[in-house]
Amino acid sequence: MKRPGTLLIVLGSTLLASACPQGGEHSAPETSSSSTSSTVDEPPTSTPTTGATTSATTGSTSTISTSGPLDTGDGSSTANESGPDNGSSSSGTTTGEPLQNCGDGELGPGEECDLGVDNDDHGACTVECKQATCGDKLTWEGHENCDSGPNNNDNLYGGCTTQCQFGARCNDGIVQGPEECDFGENNGSPEFPADSVPCDDGCRFIARLAFLSSETYSGGDLDGVEGADIKCRTLAVNAAFDNAIAFKAWLSDGQHSPEKDFTKDAGLPLVRPDGVRIANDWDDLVLNGLVEGIIVTDKGEALLDESVWTGTTPSGKLFDAAMTCQTWSSSSLLEKGWAGLSGVDKQEKMKWEKWVAERQWTNRSLQTCNWGLRLYCIEQ
Repeated sequence: MKRPGTLLIVLGSTLLASACPQGGEHSAPETSSSSTSSTVDEPPTSTPTTGATTSATTGSTSTISTSGPLDTGDGSSTANESGPDNGSSSSGTTTGEPLQNCGDGELGPGEECDLGVDNDDHGACTVECKQATCGDKLTWEGHENCDSGPNNNDNLYGGCTTQCQFGARCNDGIVQGPEECDFGENNGSPEFPADSVPCDDGCRFIARLAFLSSETYSGGDLDGVEGADIKCRTLAVNAAFDNAIAFKAWLSDGQHSPEKDFTKDAGLPLVRPDGVRIANDWDDLVLNGLVEGIIVTDKGEALLDESVWTGTTPSGKLFDAAMTCQTWSSSSLLEKGWAGLSGVDKQEKMKWEKWVAERQWTNRSLQTCNWGLRLYCIEQ
């Protein structure tokens, strides 16, 4: 703390002596008023103070005060108080070292820490001599992964938690939020589980998605193959699937069929929403059938033994125009349509083997058109 010079101290002592009555108990003079009539010269302008210096004469005494507020280092300012030295402050000085001394390596008033040249906004003590803390918008290396200040949020995907650690995000190895897949450091590489498909750096499947509709429809509810396509797209949109407007129903009539309408990329696998591969690509699908049933819905439910409207052969062609519920426009119990079976329990070995060998996923039985059956929806 800086103090006034010797001349001011001697001058102050003289004033005190002249102001006190002889033989009485000494007391500090009031700066607001005085009963003495003597005056003194103003102190030299070279006397060090922490602000611009002015002279104020009140009666017989002269006091030194600063003309402006002082920075306390915490973002607030306080005005100087004039008056006698009480041991902690004096006229013309601050009540503590200003934070302009932050960085001198000594802990001063208003400072939480001071490491001198080692003050660092990414270290334990910031360049403003504040201790690093979660929520200060500064990332403390080695202790915090991130810091979004007041925007730290434990529930925000891709955000920073209130403990200043990364929140749920792509490449952390956990499927969450809007992700389709997440293999951690293996994202974007050819490394992936044997029953799954590759996952890119954006946590999206490198595959075409196929799901079982969570809704059921009578034959007439479908409103033709094009109407069924719209139903698949609506479910995909509601489920927030990527490329939702490109989904089509695995369904045939006299004008439409998967063999005619589907995209047939070689080497691009088909996958369920749960990440299980069902076929290696289009050719594998129509030549060898499914390796797993399309049993997972747009809502993530796994449903075995569900009947599905198809009207389609294992090769993706129309099965029989007479067995399409009047081109998927009739809900009459007198009309029939061809249906498949979503999947069966693999533990029932004989049932499973028959489902695989006979391609029952698309080619299982006739159903009357008044029944509510599901759809297979496949991304194009």
